[in-house]
Amino acid sequence: MVVDFRRPRPQPDPVTINDDCAEFVKTYKYLGVQLDDSMDWTANMDALCTRGQSRLYFLIRLASFNICKKMLMFYQTVVASALFYEAVC
Repeated sequence: MVVDFRRPRPQPDPVTINDDCAEFVKTYKYLGVQLDDSMDWTANMDALCTRGQSRLYFLIRLASFNICKKMLMFYQTVVASALFYEAVC
């Protein structure tokens, strides 16, 4: 991924590694964080919201079965860890 803030953005020279041409991408996922070539965090925030919503759905389903509160540690172990990991990164 090439990060370039110039306007207008020139076409970058091709990058070759071991006689293979590297592909240019707009976004790249590294350690669970979506990096964008314009250093915009919207792709990362969209992925984070999607992952958080899907995990919160399971928490709601567990609560609907009247499971004891100690069993709802699911939030801290699965939901909160996914949400706070990217904040640290």
